[in-house]
Amino acid sequence: MSDGGIDVVGIGAVTGYGWGAAALWDGLVGGVSSARPHRGLGDAFPDPCWYARVPDRSEASGGTTRYARAIAEVAEEALADARAHGWEPGERVAVLHATTGADRELWRDRYLGATNRRRFVEQVWTTPPGQVMIKNQFLGPSAVLSAACSSGLHAVALAHRLLRWGDATDVVVTSADIGYDGEEIRLFADLGALVHDSPPDDVCRPFQEGTRGFVIGEAAAAVVLTSAPHPAGYLRVLSTALGNDAYHPTSIEPSGEHLVRTVDQALTAAGVDKADIGLYVAHATGTVGCNNADERVLAHLGAKAVAYGLKPLLGHTMGTAPLLELVALARAVVEGVVPAPRAVTDQRHPQLAEGHFLHPGGPAVQLGLGFGGNVAAAVLQPHTGSSR
Repeated sequence: MSDGGIDVVGIGAVTGYGWGAAALWDGLVGGVSSARPHRGLGDAFPDPCWYARVPDRSEASGGTTRYARAIAEVAEEALADARAHGWEPGERVAVLHATTGADRELWRDRYLGATNRRRFVEQVWTTPPGQVMIKNQFLGPSAVLSAACSSGLHAVALAHRLLRWGDATDVVVTSADIGYDGEEIRLFADLGALVHDSPPDDVCRPFQEGTRGFVIGEAAAAVVLTSAPHPAGYLRVLSTALGNDAYHPTSIEPSGEHLVRTVDQALTAAGVDKADIGLYVAHATGTVGCNNADERVLAHLGAKAVAYGLKPLLGHTMGTAPLLELVALARAVVEGVVPAPRAVTDQRHPQLAEGHFLHPGGPAVQLGLGFGGNVAAAVLQPHTGSSR
């Protein structure tokens, strides 16, 4: 059994900025949102529709849809990154995949288009992560997790437990939410959270006056995690904690009590005092309810913590959002700079990052929230060997 911590040793990403973790980093540093107004998407899509959409890449291998190709791409990128820095897979490598809806394009084909046996197998939720297992001959456990928009962080928490209790020697965590249709976007907008007719700067303003929701985004992300101390890791995941506020299918319990309790469980498990937290990686969807919840957690952490969230730049990438934020933080540790979105109003929380800032070192808390009351928290520490 490990000492409780696990190392992030490889990263991969596909976003509205393009294919690859380098495209993600360049986009975040550039500070311009990956969302743009799309016209002519067809079906029931609003026209135009603000959307951070993953560009097609027909030459990519791994499947017949953007979703399947993106999972294959991020997994291979993260594995290659880890191997380039000295990691070798152990005896039991697990693959955990997080998503809110699996391959939406293939689900639509099943009901609206021509479906053959191959397409049927492709649309099964377990096929893309299973392909990663087959290609690499990994023999650890594999599972698909769905905890709404906290799915990516829930998967990291499960990976933490697999590694801690010896069910895996290493874990590849992947996540993807790609392939929205117009009906889904319109129904989500009817809930009052998603906004499709305005740019992110006008909509998604976490910790700022006038915030009212988010623009949708697509993405895939991957991290390679190991319990064996690694000399060239990005981050050390000191602890994870999971909870549920048992309140409402789509709303956050207003007191924030259950969020704070989950964060405290993670801090206790990590042996870290809340006063030592220098970074708060907020869920930061920009909805009023989420904003209130994030501010409650930030107040609990104390005045030292600097808060930021990446959804103004990436769009809300659903279950992939927390894993993508972990990938970005891993790269930020290496670069020494946190690529936080610029503040767009003067009326903002005093602990909100106003734009890019030097990584302060020391531990960070990350929060993930999802429909159904799902709560996940992690305590993350820069790795001592992270200057790659």
